[in-house]
This record gives sequence, structure tokens and C-alpha cells, in this order.
Amino acid sequence: MKKIIYFLIFTFILSNTICNKAFAEIQVKKEQGYISLSNSVTKEIEPNMASVTFSVENTASEAQKAVAENNEISNKIINALKQITTEGTDTIKTTNFSLRPVYSTNSSGKRTIKNYTAQNTIKVETKDTKKVGKFIDTAIANGANRTENLSYTIQNDRTLCNEIYPTLLKELTTTADTLAKSIGAKIDGLKQMNVSCNTDTFVSNGRFYAKAMAQDNSLSAVEETTPVESGKVKVRVYVNADFYVTK
Repeated sequence: MKKIIYFLIFTFILSNTICNKAFAEIQVKKEQGYISLSNSVTKEIEPNMASVTFSVENTASEAQKAVAENNEISNKIINALKQITTEGTDTIKTTNFSLRPVYSTNSSGKRTIKNYTAQNTIKVETKDTKKVGKFIDTAIANGANRTENLSYTIQNDRTLCNEIYPTLLKELTTTADTLAKSIGAKIDGLKQMNVSCNTDTFVSNGRFYAKAMAQDNSLSAVEETTPVESGKVKVRVYVNADFYVTK
């Protein structure tokens, strides 16, 4: 019986010693010195994706008439746009449709419905940014009331970000190694790393008007499409890394 008790006591002491040693090693690792460095880069890239929205708005005395007229104009615009789109490069879709009553108030303060306003929104996305002016001319010439939300972006911007990360991290590692050597130490692993990548969207809020058309309203009769400047899209990449240092 005494042997069993001595064995249990010895086992407890041994286990406790091992746990304390492991805890001590973890504590040393946590308190180990480290170098914290940050690096960032901003690049201006030519956009490879553009989108533009066209609105068709009309008013009629009856709701059904307003909808019918709007559908006729919208279909005309969509069909005209389809004539200049390329499969796999351009997409056309209706993003919003609304019908709302317009009220009038008489001298006694009574409100009555004066007419109805229908609005349809058509969005065009293209991978060929040079075609934006052509889309604008076509939509306006076929009845679009407004051209808005013209924006340029970079498709697959995550791929671009992933290409930049290793370069920034390599630069940080080289700097950390140089700093460690200057104090007679060396890099002993990576403690933690934080990265971020943001891509700006270039947005043009200007109003656009179609170039003068021939009497047949054909796009081929346009001498020159509406000039649209795509600008540059900025990509900002940031990397922060903490390196353990040991003597």
C-alpha cells in the first residue's frame, strides 16, 4: 500500500515538473523580443472593367400607358445596345423598374393623382473600356433620358494583390534581418503578419450627350463617339509583420 502511495506522489511531482517546464518555455517565447515593420505600395493601374447605367423615364396620364411607353423605349435601347455588344465581353441587364403616381393639390388642399411616372434602369458592363462612349451614344440616341454611374474597376483585383504581397514581405524580412544583425542578433521566425489590399473605383459623374446623328439615327453615321476618359484605378497594398529576434 505504501509503495502505491509513494508511486502516486512521485508521478504527481514528475508531471507537475514537466507542466511547469512547458509553461516556462511558453512564457519565454511570449516575452521574446521582436521587430515590428510595415510596408506599403500604391500602384495606378489601367482599368479593365467599366459599367454605365442608363435611365428611361416617362410620364403618362394612366399607369398602364406609362408602363407601355417605357417598355417600348427600353426595348428599343436594349436591342440597339445588343447590336454593338460582344458575347463574353459585354453584358446588358435591367437593374430597376419603378412606377409612381404624381399628385397635385387643389385650392382646398385635396390631393389627386395627376399622372404616373415610370422609370427603368439599364446597366451595361464591359471588359472593353474603349466601347463606353459608343454605348453612351447608342443609348441616348434611342431614348435614354440620363446616363449615370459610370465607373471603372479592375477585374480580379485579388490576383493583383496576391502578386504584390510576397515582394513587400521579402523587403520587410530583409530589413528586419539587417536591423537584427546591427544589434548582434538574428531573426528567429515570424510572430504575426497583417495584410490589406484596397482597390479604388474610378467614378465619373459627368453628364454625357450623344454626338450628332444622321437622319436614320444609325450608329454608323456617327463621325466620332462621345469622348470618355477612363482614368487610372489605384491599388493600395499594406503589409505589417512582426519578427522574433534572438541572440
